Amino acid sequence: MAIFELPSTLKKKSIKPAGRAQSPKERSAAQPVVKHTPTDTPTDLEKLAMEAMSDLSAKFPAWASGDVQKIKEYLAEASGSFDDERNTIIRQKVYPKVHDLKGQGTTFGYPLITDIGSHMCGLITSKTTFSSSDLITLKNDANMMETVLWKKLKGDGGVKGAQILEKLK
Repeated sequence: MAIFELPSTLKKKSIKPAGRAQSPKERSAAQPVVKHTPTDTPTDLEKLAMEAMSDLSAKFPAWASGDVQKIKEYLAEASGSFDDERNTIIRQKVYPKVHDLKGQGTTFGYPLITDIGSHMCGLITSKTTFSSSDLITLKNDANMMETVLWKKLKGDGGVKGAQILEKLK
């Protein structure tokens, strides 16, 4: 019997946050494990994979919101910093979180997260130093990510999604 395993970064996010140690029973309940037999057809395996992705997609807003909160904390930290320290915070703390969300958004049904993340990554990679205006733009983008996740704006997000995309222009 084989087990469909999540990629390592997704497994970390689907596990209960740090705190008390988890029992094996709690750990197994927190990690979706999709079992199949060697006689399963490719169609059966695809169905199992889609079920696992659906489960992760349902959990995406919760754990992605944690990443957005960290981004907002880092941006607040950068706001209270000057030049080199500000640049370091944005490049070493904000950018990796934004880049991860950008990559995960569409995978889990939230292409608006990918669009906002692309906008943020583009701004960060195009600058050598970050002004107060750049920080405001990044904070606004983080707030838009938060809105997408809070309102669970999947797909194009309808009217609200169109408004968000218009703000990115």
